[in-house]
Amino acid sequence: MVPRSAHPPLQERDEGVSILVDAARAATPDVGGRIFVVEGPPGIGKTRLLTVVRERLRHGGHSVARALGSPLEREFAYGVTRQLFEPMLTAEAEFGRGPLFAGAAAQAASVFTVEAIRPVGDLPVLHGLYWLVVNACTAEPLTLVVDDVQYADPPSLRLLAYLLPRLDGLPLTMMLAMTSGAPVPDLLAEILRTPSTEFVRLRPLGLPGTAAVLATMFGARPDDAFVAACHDSSGGNPLLLTELARGCVEQGITPTSGNTARLATVLLPSRVRPHLGGLPQDAVDVAHAVALLGNEADLPAISAVSGLGVEATAAAVDRLIRSHVLVRAPAGRFGYPHQLLQRSAYEHLDTTRRLRGHRAAALHLAATGAEPERIAAHILQVPPGVVPDAAGYLRRAAETALFRGSPDSAYTYLRRALPDVTGDRDRQVLVDQLADVALHSDVEAAARYGEQALASAVEPAARAAAGLRLGEALLFGGDTEAAVRAWRDARQALDRTSDPGLRWHLDAYLVNVTVLEPGRLHLLDEVGQAAGDDEPPSAGGRALDCVLALRAAFEARPQAAQAARRGLSDGLLVRHGTGDSPLVCGWLALLAAEDDLAGTSIDHARREAYRRGSVRAHGPAHALAALHELWRGNLAEAEREARTAVEAVERSGVRLGRPFVAPFLADILAERGDLAGARSALAWAGLPEEPPPAGPMYFYADTRARLLRRTVGGERAVAAALDAGRLFARFGGDNPAFVPWRTEAARTLHRMGHGDQAAELALAEVALARRWGAPRPLGRALRVAGVVLGAQDGFPLLAEAVDVLAGSLARLEYAKALVDLAAAADRRGRRGWARELLDDAAELAAQCDCPPLRERVDAMSGAAGSRTAPAGPGTTALTSTERRVAELAATGMSNREIAETLFVTPKTVELHLTNTYRKLHIGGRVELVHALDRVTAGTARPPRTRG
Repeated sequence: MVPRSAHPPLQERDEGVSILVDAARAATPDVGGRIFVVEGPPGIGKTRLLTVVRERLRHGGHSVARALGSPLEREFAYGVTRQLFEPMLTAEAEFGRGPLFAGAAAQAASVFTVEAIRPVGDLPVLHGLYWLVVNACTAEPLTLVVDDVQYADPPSLRLLAYLLPRLDGLPLTMMLAMTSGAPVPDLLAEILRTPSTEFVRLRPLGLPGTAAVLATMFGARPDDAFVAACHDSSGGNPLLLTELARGCVEQGITPTSGNTARLATVLLPSRVRPHLGGLPQDAVDVAHAVALLGNEADLPAISAVSGLGVEATAAAVDRLIRSHVLVRAPAGRFGYPHQLLQRSAYEHLDTTRRLRGHRAAALHLAATGAEPERIAAHILQVPPGVVPDAAGYLRRAAETALFRGSPDSAYTYLRRALPDVTGDRDRQVLVDQLADVALHSDVEAAARYGEQALASAVEPAARAAAGLRLGEALLFGGDTEAAVRAWRDARQALDRTSDPGLRWHLDAYLVNVTVLEPGRLHLLDEVGQAAGDDEPPSAGGRALDCVLALRAAFEARPQAAQAARRGLSDGLLVRHGTGDSPLVCGWLALLAAEDDLAGTSIDHARREAYRRGSVRAHGPAHALAALHELWRGNLAEAEREARTAVEAVERSGVRLGRPFVAPFLADILAERGDLAGARSALAWAGLPEEPPPAGPMYFYADTRARLLRRTVGGERAVAAALDAGRLFARFGGDNPAFVPWRTEAARTLHRMGHGDQAAELALAEVALARRWGAPRPLGRALRVAGVVLGAQDGFPLLAEAVDVLAGSLARLEYAKALVDLAAAADRRGRRGWARELLDDAAELAAQCDCPPLRERVDAMSGAAGSRTAPAGPGTTALTSTERRVAELAATGMSNREIAETLFVTPKTVELHLTNTYRKLHIGGRVELVHALDRVTAGTARPPRTRG
């Protein structure tokens, strides 16, 4: 007997189908995109559900792309991504050209071809793929379907995670199917726990669905008792139920109540043996070959792996299709109807046949000119020595992965190649490559390979360079002591003929330790003088300038800004390595000095990161951009930058970034009144409530003290502020531009009634801030001291704070000073002037997007018998990003072109322009040029800071 249907219609899945189809059809630029995860055990019908969804969408003219995750190709860089987009690229004959690769999407061309000129960083590729998706969505909404997503390669998972926060404004629907209970990669776990991810969980069939499946398979209505027995045997699992019914038909068991006892004799496909039992050996060999080949199972490949001739292979394939073991797949390939069956067949292979099959597959693919990564996929499944020239294939696969912006995959291939390498020289080169690549994926391994590379290096410069890299790996791995030893040894390896830039780079890393670990100030005694105006300029000299600049800034020495400007002015350090610690040191020194070059250099670093850098490298640039915007008072923009930095840290897996980024985000959220969010941000750092006395915890401790003042107050807040000061002192720091612990303690002590102690601390900070000279910390210190001393004695300090901040870019601090001066003026009877000050403060609070300050201004205005008016035309300043977007729009650039230039989404550009039009009280782009001219000419009412 033959079953009436190989694949019965989908049962009891109408709700899931409707949810997914309706969501895809509703996706528009205005609505934005959505992501769904279809989850359930093997055989529950996830693939069938998504197949029905795809068919309905395609019948409606909707664009749908599909990919299937595979255990065999899990290391194939962007394998799933290529499955999604290669069909539409082939249709357009693009592969690096044409509309889909327009603009920034051109950076993703290396994913689909190996014709790139040089290796590409992972971030440009990721960003380019985002724009490829944008381009694909331009004409019509797009749905991306990824089945068995738990087997997707890490770079493709990284793309899905990258798309997730960028769905707003994008007519894109992502549908991911995953097997419940299967191991979940970290990147997929990140997608699953994102609040915007929606789940469609499939449950076992009920009795009506079971009866419908059986009726289709048998061609007759089954007895109720037989339905119940089949439901019990299969657990309501559609795949197992179908196979159970097929087995019954093949054994002549009719669906009647009298045959329920015979169901126990029907073997379910928990293993493939029942499917292959009774088939000739040729068919069994072909079934095993298809299971082993995965997506590469075309007739020539199956023939090569099975050892049969092509004609015999074709005959066996036809027989397996008639037996419902195999199905036809696109592009002349063959596969199993379900990955559960394929995995069962693969597991049924004994070790010898499995190794022989992968060896034959690798050699066949190599002989037919397949891509190196497809060959490598099979080599990864066998021990060293099985495939001839395995190291050569793997190294070419690693090179391809690097060209595609996937250092993780390259590391996997190189690591596997090492045992197959013959010859000391080849091994030395490979170990050196591994030490470089592992820095992006496995810092512990990078340290191991770095030690091997150092041991094999002979020339002084080579030994020093290897030591420099080894120390970096050890530092990232948390072993500061070993990193210092590596850098010391590397310095000793240099001789008089060595490149001075290399020595300066080593000195820079040693000095950098003094701002990363407390109690390391003695390292300064080992370092020579600054590079100064070295000719020709070197990255090492610039790095040393930057770290020495931060050291000077920590100690509030005025030469800090000059050294940092020298380190950053020509952009050499940014081009050499975006995100390196010395670069961050230079940014921090200039930000504390309120030097405009800081923002310029950070913008340069972000552009470089998106052009050729890594996900790991662009996190520090966005983190420091967030701090820049926070100190300037652009809170909404600061939050966007900080959340981008959080995303980068989570993508890169470098936990060292969390203690830096978390306090910046927490401060921003606290200023905006989101204290719960601020607590969550600090918790994200993964540190105990009491920060450990090791590592660069001064920003964390400072933010924690501020948050405790806002939420708890009292002795606990005072103790936290004093602890922050003591911790900063262990780094040799006492500059209130970084850690204003004295005014933090003073504010709480003042509230507790300890006026004398509060005044002493506040005035001490004023003296330190005067020595440093930057407006923001000085204005803050003067303001707090003025409040602590009271309306009478503190009034001159408050007035000076307003004067100091009036010409600075620290607008939020300026607004706070205006409010405190207004309160003092009101207490001194100068109410008219106080109201004018509050008007200016209200406008600034609105510009800064600081609800708590605006609420305080409103309360004070109400108490004074007046109400602050909303900002009038032309008076609300644009944020720096709004200004940049407006200026680009005024030149005639489209939203798309602006987004590509600024590395944001088109939706973000649209929001910035909408805010700009509202603030400037204009209707659109036509009026933008003249409105910007009016803003530049300063037509806005100047602040009234004198009564």
